[in-house]
Order: sequence, then C-alpha cells, then structure tokens
Amino acid sequence: MDDPWMECMDHCIAVTQEAGKMIREALQKDISIKQKSSPVDLVTETDQKVENLIISSIREKYPTHSFIGEESVAAGAPSILTDDPTWIIDPIDGTTNFVHRFPFVSVSIGFTVNKEIEFGIVYSCIEDKMYTARKGKGAFCNGVPIKVSGQKDISQSLVLTEMGFKPDPKIFRAMMANMESILTIPVHGIRAPGSAAVNMCLVASGAADAYYHMLEY
Repeated sequence: MDDPWMECMDHCIAVTQEAGKMIREALQKDISIKQKSSPVDLVTETDQKVENLIISSIREKYPTHSFIGEESVAAGAPSILTDDPTWIIDPIDGTTNFVHRFPFVSVSIGFTVNKEIEFGIVYSCIEDKMYTARKGKGAFCNGVPIKVSGQKDISQSLVLTEMGFKPDPKIFRAMMANMESILTIPVHGIRAPGSAAVNMCLVASGAADAYYHMLEY
C-alpha cells in the first residue's frame, strides 16, 4: 500500500468531527468547571469526556496502538513516545476560551510512527474548520490547500501570541517586555486567539504571519 496510514487519518477525521459535536453541544449547557493549579488553569468535564471518546474510538479500531492524552497524562498516565504507532491528543485546546464561550476552541490530534509525525489534525470546532496535514502531501483547511503568507518583513506582519496571568513576576515581566519589543519594531499588530493549535493553523493558512509563545521553566 502506497499510503498505509491513510485509513488511520480518515478515522481520525471522523472521530474528531464527533468530538467537535460533543464540544458544541456542551457549550449549550451549563459547564461544570474543575480547577487544577490556579483559577486560570481551568479544566472541564468536557475535556475528559472528549478525550475518552477519541481514545475509545481509536482503540476499538486499532487496539495495538499507543496513546498520549493531555488529560490522561495529567491524571498520572505515562507520557512516553515509542516507535509504536502513537496518537497524541489534546481534547480541548483553548479551555479558557471554552469556559467563556470565546469561539476559538480546537481538538488537536497528531499521529506518529517511529517517533515521526505522519499526520496531524486540528479541528476548530466552533468555526467548523478542519485543518489536516499529511507528511509530504501538503496541508488543507476543509479540504482546500493552504499555505503560509510568505511575508518576510516583520514590520509588515501580524503576529500571534498568548498572554494571561503569570504568578511568577519574572515570567510576567518577560512576557510584557517581549510584547513591547515586538510592538515597537513596529509590527502591524499582535493578536491572542487563545488556542496554540489554532494559532499555528492561522500561520499555516496565511491569516497571520508569525506566532511566538513564551515557554515557562
């Protein structure tokens, strides 16, 4: 078979659509919120339900495959990437957006074999935008090919980032200093949609020119 993982990708798209439907339905109901480490580190019951839906559906069809899920790992499951076919799942990227019904919420799934990405899917489910990419075969949004803007001049660019409360004053100051440095280049503007996966897709589709995110150590 020329493309042995295409069947996996097709199944992934189908289950991602089901997960998106679950998220949209949950947005119509009262959201039961749990808190992890702080008031801005929110996790919802839907997070866990969506991850369970995805893993159970894929495991039923591919029982020998491995999984790394954000909620599973948070609950204590190991996060070990091996050479086995492995599904890497973020059930709701943009949890705070979800809680506030801000319309950038995505389901993000990557699939690796021999520790290399074979395909990735990001479903911005409130927008109903399905971003897909297969190694060596291009990237698409709702089946239409996408490409980056090609902008090489940072002063002509729209830049994406993420921002929020940082309990460590040093991290907070660094975050604000980074924003000041970029705005005074100057750039056309900075935006923060609230979902890292959506941000990368916006750059991939040319809607924004760059995305940076400050890692915390």
